[in-house]
Amino acid sequence: MGTEDEEIKVIDRRFSSKDAKNETKESEGEGFVMKESGEPASSSHVREVDFSTFVFSLATGALINLGLSPDPITKKTQKDVNLAKQDIDILAMLMEKTRGNLNNEEAELLTSLLTEVRLRYVEATKSKS
Repeated sequence: MGTEDEEIKVIDRRFSSKDAKNETKESEGEGFVMKESGEPASSSHVREVDFSTFVFSLATGALINLGLSPDPITKKTQKDVNLAKQDIDILAMLMEKTRGNLNNEEAELLTSLLTEVRLRYVEATKSKS
């Protein structure tokens, strides 16, 4: 564990250098891309986030935090079951709050992913004991 004085640097690598050369000169703002004119950049090259991609990202975060998949940025595998539990709890809350509002495909996806990450969590914490 680190100290409170450590700085965390986040690098957005969603865009390749090839994409950057083809676009008009852009500068990154606070969590989004802005053109020098101050207008948002074209989102044609940004993948649309829908319910499925959102749920997959939460489940992937849980698997990364369980040490079952390497961190996409550091390429290192680290285990933090508390963060994994938080991701799982968010998925469970999402399931509860969206009950009756999802189509069959979305409901099945959420149910199966939540079941899978819960099983992986139990396995990871069982081996810890």
